[in-house]
Amino acid sequence: MSEIKRKKNTIAILTGGGDVPGLNPAIRAITIRALREGYQVIGLRRGWAGITEVLRDKNADNSDKFMVLTEEIVNKAGRTGGTFLHTSRTRPSHIPKDQVPEHLKDKYNKEVNDLTSEVLKKDRKSVV
Repeated sequence: MSEIKRKKNTIAILTGGGDVPGLNPAIRAITIRALREGYQVIGLRRGWAGITEVLRDKNADNSDKFMVLTEEIVNKAGRTGGTFLHTSRTRPSHIPKDQVPEHLKDKYNKEVNDLTSEVLKKDRKSVV
């Protein structure tokens, strides 16, 4: 997996909900255009579930939560259905207690929890 370079011009792609046949070609089109325009593109893995599971510690290994997208990667995936980034039906605003990531269980312990604030945190340097 490629190392993420800290760039101001970065686009992240997340696929949420269910799989549909056109996701990989859409990811491919967005990635190729963004790369040609000088952006770095990061694919966020497992939809919103992956993002809620990110450990916000600069020493944590979150490499299974994202991948740097290259033209080579998206060209291979663009010919297949579904999404190679994987998806989830997770809604960050409605996380059942038993699905709250372990590192957030002390803070979020209601029967249904809103983890939107965790998703929106901007401390990217401690995440990737």
